[in-house]
Amino acid sequence: MRQSITLNVSPYLSEEDWQRVAAVYKTLDGWMGDPNDACWYGREGDARCITVSAEPSGLCFSGQVESGLWTGWMTVICARLSLALGCEVRDADM
Repeated sequence: MRQSITLNVSPYLSEEDWQRVAAVYKTLDGWMGDPNDACWYGREGDARCITVSAEPSGLCFSGQVESGLWTGWMTVICARLSLALGCEVRDADM
């Protein structure tokens, strides 16, 4: 199932904060290991994947994964980014 969410993380972070974000990315289940193409479980176009892009509206995640995996994975990334950045990270549309 295709999923998407925008998190309330500004694309205009300091270099130090981007390093924190990158460190969190590497701790998440399914990390593909490419710092230049943040993706998990597979790459865009694969049968199963989660990808992210930094947009003016925030960090935009999209994925082709099961609903249960998506919900759990997003809960974990929001919690870890909140701790790393020192502010609540959540759905930007809430």
